[in-house]
Amino acid sequence: MNQPEENPKLSTEEYIELMKDHGISFEGRIQPEKWGEYTAIFEEIRRIGKMGFKEFTDMFHPEDKFAVDKTTDQYSRLFYRELDKHVDHEDMTDSVKRRLKGQRPDRVIGLRPTGTLRHHLRSLQAKYCPFKKANVVFPFIVIEAKTAENTAASFPSMLRQTAFVIRTCLRLQQNLQRETRMPHQCLVWSFLIMGEEWRLYAAVPDGSDVQIFDLWHGTVLFPEGALQLLLIIEHLCDWACEVYRMSVLTCLAGGRDNLLSSRLSPSGTDMSSQPGDTELTASRAISLPSRSSLMRELPNGDMAGLLKDKSSGPLEFGPLVQIDSIASPHGQDYRHWRRWATNEQDLSLWTGKATIRHSNQVELSFVQVAMPTEVLLLDACLTSCFPYLTPKEAARKLLVSLLDDDLAVTASMEATSRQGYQFHNSTLDVRALIYFRSALNPEDWGIARHVLAILCDQEALRALAEIAELNPDIYPTSERCDRPDCERFKQAIDWVKAVGGTKSAGLALARRQLCLRSVSSKDGSSMKFEWTKFCPQSDDGLSGEDLLGIMSHISASPEAAVPALLTPYIKKNRCTYAVQVSSDDQGPPSTVLEIPNLLTSGALIKKPTTGWPETTQDFCFLVTNETVRFDDVAQLGQLLEESRRAKELYVIVRKKVTYNQRDFALIDWWIRVLKNELPYDAPFPA
Repeated sequence: MNQPEENPKLSTEEYIELMKDHGISFEGRIQPEKWGEYTAIFEEIRRIGKMGFKEFTDMFHPEDKFAVDKTTDQYSRLFYRELDKHVDHEDMTDSVKRRLKGQRPDRVIGLRPTGTLRHHLRSLQAKYCPFKKANVVFPFIVIEAKTAENTAASFPSMLRQTAFVIRTCLRLQQNLQRETRMPHQCLVWSFLIMGEEWRLYAAVPDGSDVQIFDLWHGTVLFPEGALQLLLIIEHLCDWACEVYRMSVLTCLAGGRDNLLSSRLSPSGTDMSSQPGDTELTASRAISLPSRSSLMRELPNGDMAGLLKDKSSGPLEFGPLVQIDSIASPHGQDYRHWRRWATNEQDLSLWTGKATIRHSNQVELSFVQVAMPTEVLLLDACLTSCFPYLTPKEAARKLLVSLLDDDLAVTASMEATSRQGYQFHNSTLDVRALIYFRSALNPEDWGIARHVLAILCDQEALRALAEIAELNPDIYPTSERCDRPDCERFKQAIDWVKAVGGTKSAGLALARRQLCLRSVSSKDGSSMKFEWTKFCPQSDDGLSGEDLLGIMSHISASPEAAVPALLTPYIKKNRCTYAVQVSSDDQGPPSTVLEIPNLLTSGALIKKPTTGWPETTQDFCFLVTNETVRFDDVAQLGQLLEESRRAKELYVIVRKKVTYNQRDFALIDWWIRVLKNELPYDAPFPA
């Protein structure tokens, strides 16, 4: 910003002459009919630039999903910028370069060279960055700012100052288009700022020349101008995420089919996070959440952009398991149940050999996969979820399981799609496979619950059949009675959050795998959902190991494991929480689930001899009494003694293993220490 507004070696007349020599022309605020193929994009900018507060507030309310979404930055940053750096004008003569040497734009924004881009850029001969360091790939926004007190500055002089930078950025896109022979709508935006006044320009190619159009003027001194500026920036962010970046990637990959079939790796995904990068601006550096997964391709090969394509974005289903709402039930404090979660919290000798946990203290992991309806996206989704299978094999297995009434259900779900700035809600039937598994965590003896939801509407079922090379006229078999509404479906799934006490312990001890199925009434007029053991009847469908594999691949991996194209379809979350005491458990009885029915207030569990970390304690007392407090150590000793006498003894093994005399001696010593019959630091008898 401290640079002179123009190169002192050039007068205004010389600048204008040089611009004419290089085919740069300013068209001003001309009529839309002269915009050509850019009409839809520029008209949208003009429309937003006229929006007032009333029109905006009529479109949204404070709790609107779109408005809430704008307050969070859920995606890794995909863009980068350079500040006050010299630009290399590659196709200009050395004489012209010397005359423009003093030009350094305040800010130039382009694509960040993520792993995906770097992978495809290797085969590109043309230059893709105008700076010495290739930190900005195919820049598309140029920003120049002057203070209001700068009497020598004016918008015409700022236009002349940025004109050649804009031309060079546009040339990079044209060279990409020329080398790859792929369709791409070349476009560079320019913000000029003087004090509180902002202006937006857009540069497009006109053969070998450059046309720069004046699109919007506004000032942030007035609320309406500030609103328009924010909305325009938001719109450009969406364009950059959903149109421009996808178009560049498609060019580099040689077509959209090649891009989707390239199987983005975690290190090369669009979502590759780079923490600690201080070079990013605080305002998200043109990297807002992308709320549509893929821009469709027009018949002429152009990418249908956000501004050009008025069709709805992909249908998105909200997460069936709302984890955030269960973290702090009714404000009750259950932190005492985690007293021995780490050895550092208690230095007693027994904590090195044994520990105590509560069956209501749970870590819940949730993964939801809504299968896309577009075949190419669905192929990419299957590849991401089943990396060890071909898409055809995965589609066949998934279809077999989804059409099995003992494993999957048909239910109504609310879906949301976005068109422009507005969201549209709808309710549609989906085929859903809801899988549940509970087990004890080998790392810390805590109860870990895993829930996987695979959702497939009719269009996605047909797309699956197409990939599987099966009959596409597939319909769910559970058409014989009325659908339960969305709320009853969610309530049935919510049981996995609410189950506590002895049933929670039994599920973990048995490492039980469950699924949700539908049961019709005796007269067939209504239907309800119930949890039952996961028992696939066909070897051709998905096994429990297959479903666990999906969860471990998606849930345990970093965010980069999910390609950006699939983020509207794959959702995941994890939370450690305490099940509310006396929560309403409407689930099946223990006899149906075939889990241990504990008769005392806890169970004593022995660590397996192999497969678990050596640092994990040898024994765990899993308390099921929901009223006991872990700060009452003497009571815990009494409960442990009761379980010992009742022989509530379990071992985490695949083969039968018993407790030996040394085990019982350690348990008895542990009981006496807890009951204060021995000093807290009493050593274990040899």
